Amino acid sequence: MDSDFRKSYLELKVIWKDDDVLELSVKVSNGRYSGITEVYDTPETLFNFARRLEGYPSVNQELFYEAGKKDSYSFFSMRFYKIDSAGQIGVEIMLEENVSTEYRPEEKDKLKVEIIIVPSAIDDFQKELVNMAKNREGVSILNGQYNYS
Repeated sequence: MDSDFRKSYLELKVIWKDDDVLELSVKVSNGRYSGITEVYDTPETLFNFARRLEGYPSVNQELFYEAGKKDSYSFFSMRFYKIDSAGQIGVEIMLEENVSTEYRPEEKDKLKVEIIIVPSAIDDFQKELVNMAKNREGVSILNGQYNYS
């Protein structure tokens, strides 16, 4: 069995920046399916989402973040939600890229996956996101539950 088969993670990395905008490389794998895209966002939007992740899931709510534009050149979203009372969290991740023309949306590469995480994984990810937004550089990794077995 391939040793990478069970790796489950989400990785955000700043690959370009200017005074107002960040370009993020987004990689995801749920252990079976994986994908990558690159999207633009502002440091402020990323920082505000990171602040909302602090202490999650203290209340039973969903958190949502998106960057890029859906059905455009590239898009990324992540939705955090509670799965059960045992503390498992689901993260639904959507990636899109490569629209060659506005008349052929079926040519777009799309991926929608779920990774399962434990609440303690959010703490490091949240801190890394805050630092990434403030410093406008770096990497943030959210490890899935399979990485802890």
